[in-house]
Amino acid sequence: MSDPLLLASTKALAIPEILCLIFDCMTLAALRQASLVCKEWERLANTILANQLIIPNDWYTHDLTHLWPYLDRRGEHVKALALELSPSTRLVQEVDLERMTRQLDNILSRTPNLERLDVQVPREVKSSILTTVIGRYGKKLQLFETNLLNWEPSDMAHLLEGCPQIRHLSGHNFTGDLLQAIARTQPLLSKIDCTHPRFDDDELIAFAKQFPNLLRLSVSLHQFMTAKALLGVAEYCFQLEYLNFHFCLSLQSNGFQALLAVSPNLRFLDLGLTEVHDADIVLVANRCPQLESLKLPFCGNLTQMSIRAIVQNCTRLLHLDLSFCDKIMLTIFGDPSSPSTSSVSSSSSSSSSSSSASTPYSPWSCLGLQYLDISGIHASYSADTSVASALLPAMYSQLSLLTDLRTLKLSGHGFSLKILEQGRTGLSKLTKLERLDIAKLRNPLPWATIIEIGNLFPKLAELQFRSNDVIPPQATLEQEQAIAEVEAKVGHRIKRGRFVDQQPEPLYQDDEDDSGQGGSTSFPGAAVPTGSCSSPSRTPTSSTTGTPSTPLEPSLPKRKRSRSPSPTSSTSSATAEDIIAAEGSSEQGTKKKRTSLGKAAVVAVVAEKQKQPEVMSATLRSGLKISFRLNGEDEDDSQGGPGDFPAGGGVVGWGFPEAMPY
Repeated sequence: MSDPLLLASTKALAIPEILCLIFDCMTLAALRQASLVCKEWERLANTILANQLIIPNDWYTHDLTHLWPYLDRRGEHVKALALELSPSTRLVQEVDLERMTRQLDNILSRTPNLERLDVQVPREVKSSILTTVIGRYGKKLQLFETNLLNWEPSDMAHLLEGCPQIRHLSGHNFTGDLLQAIARTQPLLSKIDCTHPRFDDDELIAFAKQFPNLLRLSVSLHQFMTAKALLGVAEYCFQLEYLNFHFCLSLQSNGFQALLAVSPNLRFLDLGLTEVHDADIVLVANRCPQLESLKLPFCGNLTQMSIRAIVQNCTRLLHLDLSFCDKIMLTIFGDPSSPSTSSVSSSSSSSSSSSSASTPYSPWSCLGLQYLDISGIHASYSADTSVASALLPAMYSQLSLLTDLRTLKLSGHGFSLKILEQGRTGLSKLTKLERLDIAKLRNPLPWATIIEIGNLFPKLAELQFRSNDVIPPQATLEQEQAIAEVEAKVGHRIKRGRFVDQQPEPLYQDDEDDSGQGGSTSFPGAAVPTGSCSSPSRTPTSSTTGTPSTPLEPSLPKRKRSRSPSPTSSTSSATAEDIIAAEGSSEQGTKKKRTSLGKAAVVAVVAEKQKQPEVMSATLRSGLKISFRLNGEDEDDSQGGPGDFPAGGGVVGWGFPEAMPY
C-alpha cells in the first residue's frame, strides 16, 4: 500500500502554483537540473529562468541580432533586465547615440512586462537618451537603476510620468532639483538610493517631508551631509526599514540616535566608514529587534561593548560585518576564562577590556546568522598576541553554534588564528559554510594545512587566500632554494624560461677577446633545449642593474668565434650544484677570466626551473579546486573577458538571488 504522505507530496508537486513557488527558491544550477525531469517541469523552469536576463559587457556596441528570436519567444516572461558595460566603455567620450537608442528600443520593445531595469551607460551620455525610450515601454516598471551622471529634472519627470509604477529609484549625482521633480511626479515612491549626491541637508528634509511612508533611504558617499539632515528625516519618516549612510563622514551621534529611535521596523543598516559610536549601536540593539543586516566596516570608534549588545538582542540577525573595526576585541565571543587584560598597551581601551572580561560568557542569540565578517578586528591589540590567543577558544566555541553560517571571513589578523590547533572541532560543525576567507594572515600556512582547512567544510564553494599566504611543500622549497643559488651565481633572475627585471650582471671584469664577443662556457651534462632561449646580450660595464632587459629570442646571434665546443643535445640536465661547481673549474685551461656563465649554464638553469609547476592546485572534498602561484604573485581578479559574471550569476541589490545571462 502506498505511503499516504508520499502520495500527498506527489499530488502537491503536480499543482503548478506550488511547483513554481518551489522553483522560485532554487539556485540557478538546481533549476536547470529540475528542468530535465519532465516536459511540464521544463516548461515551468524555463519560465522562471527567463524572468531574469543579463546582457553583459557593452550592450549597445555588440551585435545582438541573435538575441531577438529568443526575446520574441520569451520576452513576455522577462521581469528583470540588466544592461551592462565594461569599465573601459563607461569612460568613452564619443558615443554613437543613435545606435544606443536603437539598441535600447529593440530590447525594451520585446520585454513588455519588465519590472526591474538596470542600465549602465558611458559617463558623457545625457539623461534624455534614456528617458525617452524607457518612458515609452516601461509601463510596468517598478525598479529603475542606472549609473547615469548627467540628469536633468525635466527628463526625470518625463520618465516617471511614462513609468507610473516605479517605486524604487537608484542613481548617482542626484541634486535638489531632481528630488523636487521626483516628489512632484511620483508621490508613491517608497525607496530611493543616492550615490555621491549633490543635494544639501535642507533639500533632503524637504524631500522626506513629501514621503512619510518612505521605506528605504540610501545616501552614500556624501561628504557634506550633517546631523541636521537626519534630524529632519526623523520628524517625518517613521516606517523606514532600510538605512544606508556609508562613507558619510560628517554625520554625528545626535543625528543617528534621533533617526534610529523612530525606526523600530529597521531591517537593514549600513554605517560603514562613519563616526558612529557605541551608544548609537546600543540604541539599535534596544530599539530595532527586527534587524537582519548590520554593516559596520572601518568604524574606528566602536568597541566590543556595543557589538555584544547587538548579538544578544537582535535575534533575527542574518548578516554582520565588523571588518577592520580595530578597537573591537575578540571578547565579543565571550571570555569564559577571564584572562588578565592589564597587559593591553592602550590605556583608553583598558577599562572596556576589563569590563568585558568580567562579563560572564553567554552564547549569542542570533544563532541564525548566515554571514559574518570579523576581518581585521582586535588590530589595536595585535601586539599582545597572548591576549588574542587566550580568547580564541571562546571564538571557536561560539562559531560552532552558528550552524547556518554560509560566509565566514577571518582575513587580515595580526595574530595566529590557530585554525586547526584550536578551531578544528568548532569549525567542522559549520556544514553549510560555502565561502571562507583566510587571506592576509600574519603567518603563512603550509599548503597541506590550507587543504585540510578547506576539507573541513563539505559544501565549500569559495576559499579565498593569497599565494604569499601559502608555504609551498618542502620539496618545492628545496628546488627554489637551489635555483636561487644558481641565479645568484649567474647574476640575474630567471623566471619561467625568460630573463626579467634587469640585465645580467657580469660575475667578473674581463678583457674582450679579439673577436669582440664575450666568451661562453659549457658544462658537463648541460641540456640545451632547441630554441628555448638565447644568451643575454653582452654588457661592457660591470654594473647594469635597474635596466630592463630584452626578452630572450628563440635563436642565438651568430658569433665569429666560440671558445667552447657546441653543447650536446643530451637529455640529461645539470643540477644546480653541478652548474655552480662547473663554473669554478671552467677557468682552468683558459688565459682570460670569463664574464658570465654562458649559454649552456643559463639554459640548464632555465630547463631545471621549467620542470617545476608554476601553479600548484588541489581539489577539496566539496569539489572545489584551489590553487596558488609558487612565485607568490596573484593575478588581477578584476580582469575578465566577455561572459564573466559575479559568483553564482547574481545581480547585487536587486532582491532576486540569480540572473540568467542570455
